[in-house]
Amino acid sequence: MSGENIMEKTYAVEGMKCQGCVDTVTEKISNVSGVTNASVSLENNNVTVSGDFEENELKSSLDDTHYNIK
Repeated sequence: MSGENIMEKTYAVEGMKCQGCVDTVTEKISNVSGVTNASVSLENNNVTVSGDFEENELKSSLDDTHYNIK
């Protein structure tokens, strides 16, 4: 990753029902290479991700959970 593709994108998150869900999604997405910030909203059922990351890595970071991003 070049560091030149910094972006911010919001994704819908399916499966969140509580603060524990938010914490799990935040932790998983924050650990993706290149992610500099992950802001998860239970109220809006979404996550806004900033950084230089690959979308497929975001999606696969939740593979071992029951959450999905769209």
